[in-house]
Amino acid sequence: MTAPGANYSAQEGCFEGPEKLLEIWFSPVIPKNENANLRQIERHVWDDMLATVKCTVLSIIRNPHADAYLLSESSMFVYPHKLMIKTCGATTLLSALPRILEIAQSYCGYHEPYRLFYSRKSFMFPEKQVGPHRSWDEEVNYLDSHFEHGSAYTVGDTNGDEWYLYMTTPAAELDLPAIPWPKSLLYPAATTGTTTHIPMRRDETIEILMTQLNPEAMEAFYHRPGEPAGLEGGRRVDLETGLAKVYPEAKVDSYLFEPCGYSANALLDEGYYTIHVTPEPQCSYASFETTIPTSYSHAVKNPGKGRQHGDAESVCLLIRQVIDIFQPGTFTVTYFSSHNDHEDAAKEENNKIGVMMEAMGRFGGYKRKDRILYEFDGYDLVFGQYKKI
Repeated sequence: MTAPGANYSAQEGCFEGPEKLLEIWFSPVIPKNENANLRQIERHVWDDMLATVKCTVLSIIRNPHADAYLLSESSMFVYPHKLMIKTCGATTLLSALPRILEIAQSYCGYHEPYRLFYSRKSFMFPEKQVGPHRSWDEEVNYLDSHFEHGSAYTVGDTNGDEWYLYMTTPAAELDLPAIPWPKSLLYPAATTGTTTHIPMRRDETIEILMTQLNPEAMEAFYHRPGEPAGLEGGRRVDLETGLAKVYPEAKVDSYLFEPCGYSANALLDEGYYTIHVTPEPQCSYASFETTIPTSYSHAVKNPGKGRQHGDAESVCLLIRQVIDIFQPGTFTVTYFSSHNDHEDAAKEENNKIGVMMEAMGRFGGYKRKDRILYEFDGYDLVFGQYKKI
């Protein structure tokens, strides 16, 4: 048996960096009943479930909104009403789905999920995966066996780096409530110098998936002789690479593996970000994912063409900051956001997505290979792929 904290897949040779990502909403709102709060489930219950996935817990950080579990193979975030698990290597994430549903019902009274999302990039070493992850068709069939309202999508060039998505729709149409962001995340208004009003937050996720990383940039992600590994080594990586500057106000939990590799979780109010790095040149890969609104973390205070252009510019500022750290040969961006079906709000959001599409077409030093807009039930996806010139 592998020791707790060890990396299962790294023992098998070339490491499979691209992650499997499972997000399950058990309610569209945070429950008022504390017995329905997923965060009150005890640690040993999650440990038992994660053993099915083939990973272990290395560290945990918490804030008033969520618990972030740093895993031997990526991350888990637990909110009162939803759960996100991201695992890399040859982990068997979907095999844990029945146990997750059982836990939610037994401990919190949730009889079925409100919504489910499963996504991943195409694998580097698909032959090393085991069931139910040996192919996208197998994963879809497995998910379809558990859910009646699921749809599967393949996004991107089918001869290149595809991105796969499976999502369910709610049995009953319910709108996600707008969630106010704390004033601590807001920047001063340009005209008055006072704090702006608290806006309403949508469900919004940005993922940056990078390959062919610059070997010189990757040197920081190797364990050094005499250096402490684990959390202390992770802090050194944060400071040396500039990752600590991406969200300087966040509560960060980072980890340096031996002989190489890095993972980090961070919480900032109701949002999170997570980073995972495989630096070996034959299989180099890094992922960055965040739900923290860039309009506050990377705000453009005086956008020349209005707020929508400012929002798009803030997303591009974040992407630029991240790719400058990892210097990938190729990278994929997914911008996934919920939308409002009310006519006026929908028009404004359509304009914003159009501006986002335009803004994401330009990153200096890279050529855009693909740019796609998808409209799903309740969500929009802007997808882009880029290659170094």
